[in-house]
Amino acid sequence: MTNPINLEHTVEEINSILTALAAKPYAEVADLIHKIKNKAEAQIVVAAKAVEEEFTPPADQPPQA
Repeated sequence: MTNPINLEHTVEEINSILTALAAKPYAEVADLIHKIKNKAEAQIVVAAKAVEEEFTPPADQPPQA
């Protein structure tokens, strides 16, 4: 078993990595592409919820005009 390495990349960088992987034979890169997409999607969901909470007024306060 190998130890994972955590790397941080922008969305643009991840898209570039996925584009480069897509040029390889599918059987060689399919698992890696799916792993990258699953991890990225999970982070995007968390980030979207944080933004939504930041801009959603509490239920007991009316929205400001």
